[in-house]
Amino acid sequence: MTRSTSIINEKDGSEMVLVPAGNFIMGEERKTVHVDAFYIDKFPTTNFQYKKLIDTTGAKEPFYWDDERFNKPLQPVVGVSWHDAVAYARWAGKRLPNELEWEKAARGIDGREYPWGNAQPDNTKAVYNLDPNTGAPVPIGNRKDGASPFGCFDMAGNVWEWCEDWYEEGKFRVVRGGSWVNHHYILRSAYRSCSYPEGKDNNVGFRCVKDVK
Repeated sequence: MTRSTSIINEKDGSEMVLVPAGNFIMGEERKTVHVDAFYIDKFPTTNFQYKKLIDTTGAKEPFYWDDERFNKPLQPVVGVSWHDAVAYARWAGKRLPNELEWEKAARGIDGREYPWGNAQPDNTKAVYNLDPNTGAPVPIGNRKDGASPFGCFDMAGNVWEWCEDWYEEGKFRVVRGGSWVNHHYILRSAYRSCSYPEGKDNNVGFRCVKDVK
């Protein structure tokens, strides 16, 4: 059966791209791992999309919703906890990615350091290393040279992205990808970090995945 390489998720209007089943090179250890096919959001979830959840369900507004640095419609939503991200994903008929899915979507199958290849980041590829007091995420898709092999944008820098997995069981959840405030080393696709699931930071957002039927 031929699957569409991209779909539109009806509930939130997000464009999703297909990551086919198969092996890829994962982690600092560069292990070969198999992942089943899935669809993943082409971009992080935006404030515009999150507002649909608020308007239709009465969900609570994210922590930085009234802050002009962080509340533009096409900026990635921030100030959302892991629980908030899970609730959005369920509402939209999707789920959070597990780490294997996130990393394969970010780096492709060939073990590259960053979504675009092995060259270190620059300002055409990623949003990073900004002043924590004045910087902010940029609108989605702004760094077109930073796309992953599957056509995902903003998977290095801009905002960290919640994953489904525990980093430390019962304590921390995994975040991946680095953010607008981080050093370029942290933007590597294999880099793992974590946050309290209740945390609502100004540099953490999410994107969703959907199982292939």
